[in-house]
Amino acid sequence: MKLLSKDIEKDNAGQVTLMPDEAEDMWHTYNLLQVGDSLRASTIRKVQTESSTGSVGSNRIRTVLTIRVETIDFDSQACQLRVKGTNIQENQYVKMGAYHTIELELNRKFTLAKKQWDSIVLERIEQACDPAFSADVAAVVMQEGLAHICLVTPQYDSPPCQDRDQHPAQEEGQLLPT
Repeated sequence: MKLLSKDIEKDNAGQVTLMPDEAEDMWHTYNLLQVGDSLRASTIRKVQTESSTGSVGSNRIRTVLTIRVETIDFDSQACQLRVKGTNIQENQYVKMGAYHTIELELNRKFTLAKKQWDSIVLERIEQACDPAFSADVAAVVMQEGLAHICLVTPQYDSPPCQDRDQHPAQEEGQLLPT
């Protein structure tokens, strides 16, 4: 993860701008976000437009929104975070109080603001941005016809993947010729 800017006041209120650049960074981001935080990021919004002839059409517009976080959903398979909340900074496309879901993705910056940053969250940001903390270990546990593969990092353990290798000619306790 890259720390692009950090502006924390003496009363521990403030904001940080981060850019996740690997899958584990999305897990860190999931743990940084809390209900009530402000999140500012680029997103796509479907906007209805009315032409001079009175016909109504809709376009997908990329815009930057700031929402007050209400729900957080982490999709480990797609490596995405879906953060739902209400818009707290009006722009030409979205009114104040309108609901929107921002999808945070790899290599897309976002700004997270909190009224009170605690030391644990600030330490997590330091660890996420320090390359020394991102060393990975892969573990493979094998038994006859089955292998469990798991990725272990200092902060995140991936769910184990299974690989089964069953041969029709193989019977219980009988090894195939090599």
